Amino acid sequence: MSNGQQQAKTGVTSTGVEAKKKSEPMLYFHPGSATLLCVDATGNKALEQEHNFLTDLLQKQMLAQRNLDDANYAALSLANTQPRKAEKDLEAAYAALNEANKKLREELKTLTDYVPEGEMLDEKTKESAIGLMELIPLKHGSTKGFKMTYVRSDKIKSHWRRYKLSEVDKKSGEASFIKYKNETIQVNEERDGQVVPVDKVVRRSKIDLHELAEQFKKVEAKYKHEWPIVEDSDTILGSWAKEMNKSLTWPREKDSTEKDEGKIDISGQAQLMRYSQGVGAEAEFNPLEKKATAKVAGHANFTLGEGKLEAAFYVPDRLGVSLLFPAKNNGVCNMGALRFAISGVFTGNVGASLGIEIGVEMDWSGEMAKGYGIKGRPAELSSAGLPGKRTMSLIDKAPKPDNKAGAEIGAFAGAQAGVNVGGAIEWYDPNPEGSAQDAGKDKVIDPKENKFTAIAKLEIGVTVQAGAGGSGVFYVTYIQSRFRIYCKASLCWGVGAKGNLGFEVDGNHFLAFMKSFMYMLRNVDYQKLSNMMARDSFAVLCSIPIIMAASGVQAVETMLRDAQDIINIIGKEIEDESKRVALMNSIIENPDQLKYTPPETKGAIIAQLIDTNWFDKNDPRNQNNNLLSLNSWKFGPLKLRKQAVFLSLKWVQSKADYNNIMQHLTPVPGQVKGDAKVNEQRVVKFLGMGEYNFPGFTNYGEKLAWLYESLPDQVAYDAPFKPIPEKRMEQYLAMLDKQHPNSTMTA
Repeated sequence: MSNGQQQAKTGVTSTGVEAKKKSEPMLYFHPGSATLLCVDATGNKALEQEHNFLTDLLQKQMLAQRNLDDANYAALSLANTQPRKAEKDLEAAYAALNEANKKLREELKTLTDYVPEGEMLDEKTKESAIGLMELIPLKHGSTKGFKMTYVRSDKIKSHWRRYKLSEVDKKSGEASFIKYKNETIQVNEERDGQVVPVDKVVRRSKIDLHELAEQFKKVEAKYKHEWPIVEDSDTILGSWAKEMNKSLTWPREKDSTEKDEGKIDISGQAQLMRYSQGVGAEAEFNPLEKKATAKVAGHANFTLGEGKLEAAFYVPDRLGVSLLFPAKNNGVCNMGALRFAISGVFTGNVGASLGIEIGVEMDWSGEMAKGYGIKGRPAELSSAGLPGKRTMSLIDKAPKPDNKAGAEIGAFAGAQAGVNVGGAIEWYDPNPEGSAQDAGKDKVIDPKENKFTAIAKLEIGVTVQAGAGGSGVFYVTYIQSRFRIYCKASLCWGVGAKGNLGFEVDGNHFLAFMKSFMYMLRNVDYQKLSNMMARDSFAVLCSIPIIMAASGVQAVETMLRDAQDIINIIGKEIEDESKRVALMNSIIENPDQLKYTPPETKGAIIAQLIDTNWFDKNDPRNQNNNLLSLNSWKFGPLKLRKQAVFLSLKWVQSKADYNNIMQHLTPVPGQVKGDAKVNEQRVVKFLGMGEYNFPGFTNYGEKLAWLYESLPDQVAYDAPFKPIPEKRMEQYLAMLDKQHPNSTMTA
């Protein structure tokens, strides 16, 4: 479950035993307003009861969240063996969480959307604002550590005596005992396909212990005459300040220190964040490390001083959602599973919402798209199915919300304060290259979760192209030198989520994206996914591997061009004999580069290889002059070209794949769909050019039919891509004089 440990003297559950003690007067420090609050015994009893009530509600809700996490984890292993038990346990866990959250919401919904900074609110201000006040009790004998006390401001009496240490800025909430400074750091940013160091100015701050002590001494002399002396008050405040400062250097996720400011935050939103992470339940605070929400399995790291949550989680769960596509004969194809790996640094209302709300709505529509795009949503959660068994149709319209996002907890409504979200689309790779395992998982239940690989990264601010995807749930296009994957929010976040999310495939993700797309294409029996990808974008997808092969460049370099440029390059290179020779040599030297390429790509390569003129036939570069090769002793022209044609088919998967290749024998990939048999005869004619059915000739024209007959009719959706066996390819490419029988060849 957890990535780390919490040490606490107060647990997350009630023991059922009421602790009775006599209340005494208390001196509290409110950092948000730099104020000391003197509370009599009766008032202190009321504040302690309020704090215990709020933290108990929160602890029960947090426990229910963790129990739901455990139920989801258990369901990963029970889904196939005991599905009924897994569903029953999930339903019970959801019901318990909904009930705990309902009780918490009832109490917190009185909090107002925004509260003034730098003020200690009380019963007199409840008509205009009710906020959560974070107090530090300066208790007798509490020389080690400190414990936060959280109360609603309307529980604070206006007649209780107060002493101000200093003024706090009303807009920013900055106090004079906090020292701020600008610092220049280097961060890595991607520019034009390359990661380069860039200078960035961040504002850092820490509590100045000396300044805090000086301010406390000035006030102490005054309150001693009017209030009982609290021994070690300065020690308690010093402990608080040291822990707040210490948390700023607490280890974070990789590279996150480059993005964060490392700044002490005593604002109202930071106070709310600390409450939402259970700080008030800890006798001695240690940075929390626990689940971010119950809806998704992941983890969260909380930084005390900043009031900042660093979360990473998977949506809808660790095993993703399977994409369904209409198959031939009114069937349904399973295109494989996707999951959305989201990470971010959350502050303010957004972070508090992630800690408290059970329904987290990721809203990328309208005004929210211009902001940070995350807010709490008061949903009653219900089980969406067992992990790994969830599906989403790519042609259905996005499901309608089952309830409206109304009556939010006031403090969380429309929150757009401080979030830096990143993430990726991850595709379930049934056959990962090298089967590398991800050692970073905090808990491994199902080996499937180790097989997800990123194919595109989340890009905040990428707007949806007008009309792109129509009503589709998942749509791919090529804009500004990047493949863009646009997803309806419902696919990523579930029912009720709004808007569209933009993911981009850069050069680093291109190969993984191609592999995922080829599995999808194969799983739908090579149907054209026209409602999933724009026509020009599909042409670009098919063209990039050809340019890479003919020009010897990497995907990241090829993708610097726009769609029309890439298509034009293909057209020009057809006319260049040197480029055709380079393409031929590239395929002969490395036919495996075509492993994860669409039939349209292979068809275009073959079309270019068989496109010859008088110069090609006489160009010695197209001949095999390697006397150590058996093929060089054969008769017939263009032997290397003919070899390249066969090697272009090395990774053909099935008869359906082969037929698609022959249907798309066009110089520009996917330009037009032709008759497979007619096009096949064009290839046979080229392979038979200058050949005779006598010993000493290659007989390539006959071998093409044998290659086709050796292919399987169908391939299982999760089967690995397999090449034509090497021995068989050798027989095709350099057959001995004795002719093959007319039966199907075997490996």
